[in-house]
Amino acid sequence: MAVIEERIPQVKQQRPRKRGNRKLVFLLLFFFLTVLIIVFIRSPYSKVQEIQVFGNDIYSTEQIIQNSGLTKDMQFLNVWEGSVQSSLKPLTGIKEVTISRSFPGVIMLHVTEIKRVAFWNGQDGARYPLLETGVVLKEVNFADRVVDRPLISSWASPEQLPNLAKSLSKLTPAVLGEISDIALTPTIYDKQRVTLYMRDGNEVRSVLYKLDKMLNWYPSIVKELPANSKGVLSLFEQPWFVPYGAAGSAIPLTNGEEQTQKPQ
Repeated sequence: MAVIEERIPQVKQQRPRKRGNRKLVFLLLFFFLTVLIIVFIRSPYSKVQEIQVFGNDIYSTEQIIQNSGLTKDMQFLNVWEGSVQSSLKPLTGIKEVTISRSFPGVIMLHVTEIKRVAFWNGQDGARYPLLETGVVLKEVNFADRVVDRPLISSWASPEQLPNLAKSLSKLTPAVLGEISDIALTPTIYDKQRVTLYMRDGNEVRSVLYKLDKMLNWYPSIVKELPANSKGVLSLFEQPWFVPYGAAGSAIPLTNGEEQTQKPQ
């Protein structure tokens, strides 16, 4: 019996053709993926349908979009951040721009601008923003904008503008908003003397190299002034106040820093 079993040839089991099946599945997936890509490219969903701008203040949304190189109906996947950044370089008031996308078809530009600290009154009647870098941005006319920063109406030394801009950039938003006008009023002894006209009716006299330190204490100093009294406030080493119409009657004051150091 054992001899007979040895003579009977054994039937080989066929292995499943896995490699061929995998190749077929791969080809089918590749085909359908190609079809989907072609359908997507030809559909409205592959186009830029809307361009949104965030964070802009100096430049209008229209200016940024016009200079960005982006247009509606361009390929949604063909928008590159580096290309947009290069296109916006001529707008020197922009510090940085990044891009994000929202499907379907929305491109969002997130703009960071250089801080504007004042307005420069041009001789042509225009009003230009002064940036914290000391640059007067003459590519933008703010004549129709609300004056929410100090207005520089008299300034004969443009080389001093960077010093002014640096000082103004260090002021708190509350104090910066209290300044109405700034004028350079140099003397024989000091070329950096400035006069500031405050929105509350007071006049402040100081120097550029002390302006950021002394003026930040303005709200505290004003509390020491006589009630319902307006006048000239000198902010140098020691603050002094002279009410309007009372020349020679100077009132010595303490600055805000000294007040915070007093024991409770």
